[in-house]
Amino acid sequence: MLLPEMNAYLTDLGGADKKWMILGLWTIAAAIARPFSGKIADNISRKSVMYFGIAVSVLISFSYPYFATVAGFLFLRFLHGFSTGFHPTGATALIADIIPQGKRGEAMGIFGVMISIGFSAGMAIGSPIKLAFGVEGLFFGSAIMGIVSMALLLFIQEKKRITKSDVEAEEREEEKMIQSGKEPLWRRVIPRWNEIIAPEVIHPTTIMFLTAMISGIYMVVVPDISEELGMKNKGMFYLINVLFTVVTRFAAGKLYDRFGARRNLNLGLGLMILATFLTGTAESVEQFMFSGVIYGIAAGICSPALFAWTADLSNPIFKGRGMSTMFIALELGLASGAYLTQVLYNNQPDNILALFIGAMVICGVGIIYLLSTKERKCQVSI
Repeated sequence: MLLPEMNAYLTDLGGADKKWMILGLWTIAAAIARPFSGKIADNISRKSVMYFGIAVSVLISFSYPYFATVAGFLFLRFLHGFSTGFHPTGATALIADIIPQGKRGEAMGIFGVMISIGFSAGMAIGSPIKLAFGVEGLFFGSAIMGIVSMALLLFIQEKKRITKSDVEAEEREEEKMIQSGKEPLWRRVIPRWNEIIAPEVIHPTTIMFLTAMISGIYMVVVPDISEELGMKNKGMFYLINVLFTVVTRFAAGKLYDRFGARRNLNLGLGLMILATFLTGTAESVEQFMFSGVIYGIAAGICSPALFAWTADLSNPIFKGRGMSTMFIALELGLASGAYLTQVLYNNQPDNILALFIGAMVICGVGIIYLLSTKERKCQVSI
C-alpha cells in the first residue's frame, strides 16, 4: 500500500535523491533479521516469528506521520524492514512442514498467489487511499491491515515438530538441553556463524537474488514511469501485473512438480528479458501495461519454482534456515536493484532504457548460471 506514494512523499520531504533508500534500507534490515528469524523458527516456533513481524509492521505504520523529516522517515523504513525479516520466514517454513515433497510446487504456487494478491493489490489501492484520506490515512490503513492479519494468525495451527540433531555430538547434546528446557534462551535465538547461511540452497538462492534485483528496479521506477506517462493511479501497473501473476502461478506450481525448477526458471527468465525490453522502450500507456502482463507471467513462473526448489533442497531438520537464506537473497537483491536504479536512472527519464538494458543483462546471467551449474545434494544424518 505504501510503495506507490513513497517516492512522491520523500520528494516532498526534500529527499528526492534518496529514493532508492525507500526500498534499500527496508530490505537491508530484513536481510539482517533473517538469520535470527530462521533460528527462532527452528528452535522455538514458526508462529512466534510471524507475530513479531506483524507487530513491527503495525507499530512502524502508525509511527510514520510523527517522523516527517527525511532522516526520520528513512530511519522508520529501516526499522520497518524487520517485519519482512521475520514474518515470511516463519510462514514459508510452516507451509514446508505440512506439504509433502511431491506437492510442494503446487502448494508454494498457491502461497505465492496470496503473496502476489496482497502485495500487488495493496500497491494498486495505495494511491486511491492516499487521494481519499491523505498520506496519514494511507499509513493508518496499512497499520489496520496488520492488525487484521495478526487476528487471523490466531486461527493458524502449527504442526508439532521434534527437532533432531545433525551430525556432530555437540549438537545432539544441545538438542537434549533444548528438550529439557535447560538451554539459555539466547542460544536458541542468536545464530552462530555456521547457522546464518544454508549452503545446500545456493542455486535457488542465486537465482532469487537476480530476479529480486529486477523486482527492485520495478519497485523504484514504476511510479515515476507511470507519472511520466500521465497515469494518475501509480499502482495500476501492479494491478495488471498481479492478475497475470495469479493466473500463471496456479499452473506454474504444477509444472514445477512435473518438470522441475530449472526448466521453469529458464522460461521465466526468458520472459523477463522480453518484459524488461518492453518496459524500457515504452512510450505509451498500452505498451507499459503490456510489459506488466509479460512481467507478471514471468514472475508467476519463477516465484513458486524458487520457493519449492528451496523447500526441496533445505535440510529437513533446519527448514527455517534454508528459507531464511533464500529470503536473505531476496532482500539483498531488492536492495541491489534499488541501488542500481539510483545509479543508472538517477531521476532522469532519458536513462530508463539504459536501466532496463541492465535488467536484461541480469536475466541473461541467470539463464547462463542455470545452464552451467549442477544440483547440490543435501546430506543429512538423523
